[in-house]
Amino acid sequence: MRRYLLPSLVLSALAACGGDTNPPASTMVFKSRGSVQCTGGGTPPAAMSLELTNAGIAVLTFTCGLDGLAHPAVCGTPDGAINIFEIPESQASNALALSFFLLSTLPMASEVPCP
Repeated sequence: MRRYLLPSLVLSALAACGGDTNPPASTMVFKSRGSVQCTGGGTPPAAMSLELTNAGIAVLTFTCGLDGLAHPAVCGTPDGAINIFEIPESQASNALALSFFLLSTLPMASEVPCP
């Protein structure tokens, strides 16, 4: 009987500490950086994340990306750079109201290192 004491104590401690290991559901949203070919520019993801947090939307992670769409090679036209944010799924509609879009609408999008 004594050999089961330690495992049951560990399980009890985990349950007491909120042992629920299921994180809340999250979703990925994006917005164009606003950068253009030949000159770059645009809004970095850290700065753009303030738009979400100021609206009460929790930003879990963020990174840079490319939209995966074809863009004609013309200086001054969009270059396809996007900022990608992971937010709680329950707050997705609030992000959409701020002109963010679900990343799932860009099946060819990819993450890239931020400049």
